[in-house]
Amino acid sequence: MNTNLYKPKVRIILACVVILLSTVYFIKNNILDNSKQIGYISMVYEESGKRYLRFDDVKFLKGNAAIKAAKKNGTAIYENGEYYVDDDYYIINNNKVKKNYVIDPNASLNLLGFLIDPIKNDINNHSASYNTLKSVSNKYPQILCYIYTKHDVIVKVVGQYTP
Repeated sequence: MNTNLYKPKVRIILACVVILLSTVYFIKNNILDNSKQIGYISMVYEESGKRYLRFDDVKFLKGNAAIKAAKKNGTAIYENGEYYVDDDYYIINNNKVKKNYVIDPNASLNLLGFLIDPIKNDINNHSASYNTLKSVSNKYPQILCYIYTKHDVIVKVVGQYTP
């Protein structure tokens, strides 16, 4: 039996195993351990040389999902034979438990313009420093934002406008 016939097959199998393991590693480190959540930032602070934010996870619903949830909670508005919610969104906060997250030193922080400068009526997100985020969190008890985490560490914050 000639073992040289098996060498190409073994190489192909090894290459497939390497590709499979690389794919699993990529998914684990870049997809499964990443998350996007919406909720209220209630506090930004430092402790033991790290920066943190306190976050209250909520559900932010729009359109029919918002109307359905508001009807279920008895808060939908009924007028002219139809149900609706103000400004076409509805926020559910069933679990009032707040979680503290470490903020990555290189995190991308973006806040709504009117939170940074209340004189301006700017509803767009703007890049903000950690100190600005902390200052804004001291002024406003609840800042609605999306947070993006990797391995349970904040890597990005994006403000969510509500009319």
